[in-house]
Amino acid sequence: MNRSRLSTFRLFALISLSLSVLLFSFKPINRYGTTDRPRSALKLLIGNLETYILSDGVISLPSIQPIFAPFATEQQFMAQLEKLHLPKDRLEVSSNIILIKKNNKLILIDSGSGHHMGKNGGQLSTSLQTIGIQPQDITDIVISHVHIDHVGGILDEQDGFIFPNAQYHIAQKEHDFWMSDNPIFPNSKDNISNINSGILFAQRTLAKISDRLQFFEYGQHLFGCLIPELAEGHSPGQTIFTIYDSEKSLKHIVDVIHTPFLVSNPEWGTLWDGDFEKAVQTRKKIIAEGVEKGTLFMTSHLPWPGLGFIDKKGTEHQWTIFPYSDPINIVIK
Repeated sequence: MNRSRLSTFRLFALISLSLSVLLFSFKPINRYGTTDRPRSALKLLIGNLETYILSDGVISLPSIQPIFAPFATEQQFMAQLEKLHLPKDRLEVSSNIILIKKNNKLILIDSGSGHHMGKNGGQLSTSLQTIGIQPQDITDIVISHVHIDHVGGILDEQDGFIFPNAQYHIAQKEHDFWMSDNPIFPNSKDNISNINSGILFAQRTLAKISDRLQFFEYGQHLFGCLIPELAEGHSPGQTIFTIYDSEKSLKHIVDVIHTPFLVSNPEWGTLWDGDFEKAVQTRKKIIAEGVEKGTLFMTSHLPWPGLGFIDKKGTEHQWTIFPYSDPINIVIK
């Protein structure tokens, strides 16, 4: 290997190591300088099922590549950002969380980032309060996967429970991976097989809630309104959910797709995916399903409120935001 290629390899390895830390311990920039901004809550009726989409804040990072599209050329990547009217100098993604009211239950899917994501994250409790719900009112939290922006809101800075009365639910597969003796990521494109900070965080969080934790299987109906489904790649046991009431439903695909350019270019991927190629396969499968069935999707990180469809225009897929006029109410007909 010549000196130039060796230097390039070392540089990529250094970048990869830094990004691996970001995967579990984000260092977001504070673009707004304050958290003193109103939080958002959007009522969403799925048939007669009352749900709310809540904002946990905004994740803003100072660069996009190589966190996303690590192997796309800069020219290709910048052209797609321009086409989609996305900023070229930073990455900004929403943090969208759904609350479900069912019988006497108040059910969250994920808990947000808590104190881990800077001043613009960890706003879930404030968003809940805008609809008259306190953290102690939450009865159940269903965990999609054990990444810091999805379970970082379980514990506060003193390791106390933010939702003190909640029971927790997680897929056995996702739990068992993180709590195994040697959880590794051999198929991550960043070439890092063991991200200690992320593993320790996941294990500490799962251990803390172990006496409140219940396991579910994929395909099992939960609470009479949720059907979990395996969507591996981003994490080994990432769960996505069909949320339903009678004939009405939407599919919450969590972190299968983070940003609109992964709809048009699903193969570009992200270094946040534990298994890069498997995540690409899952993303393509979900996209094809969306086109074929006209599925209404919710996502954790696509632009607020994370609701939309995937359409095909010519040879390219695109994210189409769900159209609504009332800023606080949506009814799925």
